Amino acid sequence: MPGLSGSTPFAFAHRDDLHTLPAAARDHEVNLHGGFAVDQRDGFGPIYYGMPGAGIVRIDADLRQQTLIPLPDRLQPLNFHSTKLGQIDGAWRLFLPANDAELVAVIDLDGALDFVLSRPEFAQYQAEQDGDPVPFKPTDTALVGADLYVADGYGANYITRADARSQAWTGIFGGKNTDAAENGTFGTAHGIRQTHDQQHLIIADRWHSRLQVHDFDGGFVASHGVPAGAWPCGVDFIEWEGRWLAVVGCLYAADRNRPAPIFVLDAVTFEILSTIRPKEDLGVELAQHLHNVVWYAQGDNLYLVCQSWKPGFYFVLERAG
Repeated sequence: MPGLSGSTPFAFAHRDDLHTLPAAARDHEVNLHGGFAVDQRDGFGPIYYGMPGAGIVRIDADLRQQTLIPLPDRLQPLNFHSTKLGQIDGAWRLFLPANDAELVAVIDLDGALDFVLSRPEFAQYQAEQDGDPVPFKPTDTALVGADLYVADGYGANYITRADARSQAWTGIFGGKNTDAAENGTFGTAHGIRQTHDQQHLIIADRWHSRLQVHDFDGGFVASHGVPAGAWPCGVDFIEWEGRWLAVVGCLYAADRNRPAPIFVLDAVTFEILSTIRPKEDLGVELAQHLHNVVWYAQGDNLYLVCQSWKPGFYFVLERAG
């Protein structure tokens, strides 16, 4: 059907009218290389994401207006590879891993810096790789209680854990592998969050086209594949009409001659329910590579808030029907 992509009941249309970046952020959009944090308190509230060189952008609950939140000078130029929202002792914070600056910044919702986590202090990060220190290039975080898990997807591919109250590093697991048959380590530990039931961690192992599930101590639990050759950047969950759904945005399609897809999956079985192709089917020309896609519910309908990479571009899809 013209103007739609995906399989019913999870076919989506492009909402071009919801591309409403602040004027001060528009020149920076091409550099987008991060992800979204949805504030779900009291229903569904704002969405936050990082804009390198501009600050943090807050999207209003109706998706129709965006506001730029300035950052301290030391943080303003950094690329925050993801944005996550969580609570430390009753205070709401944004967690911002800077993949090129070897740090995770933690700020309040007005942009004030709370604290910075720098390079982990474990023995694994004291080693050398090709004569240089083992790299730490964090790509995502997940807050579980007071434990902040950090995925080092562009670095050594460990998952580290820090106490968000004391800011002390407390645990490490994973590491780099080149064998897709090896479980518990990662080709690219790109994205991390809790599973839909909040009982485990789920890590998007981009290079190996899979989502790995681990317990909170790092033990391997399960692996769920996407089509071989597709590169999942992350996963997001929502409960909709009594069913848990997952969405996965991919950097590449399994067929490298095609633009990247978005997969809607059953969050329990990981069966693919719908494949959405924003560039091919919906004419979103800059959506060659997807970097982050999250669910957003508004009233009685579902949206996908999306970010493409190289070039960076923000866009919104709305479920048809």
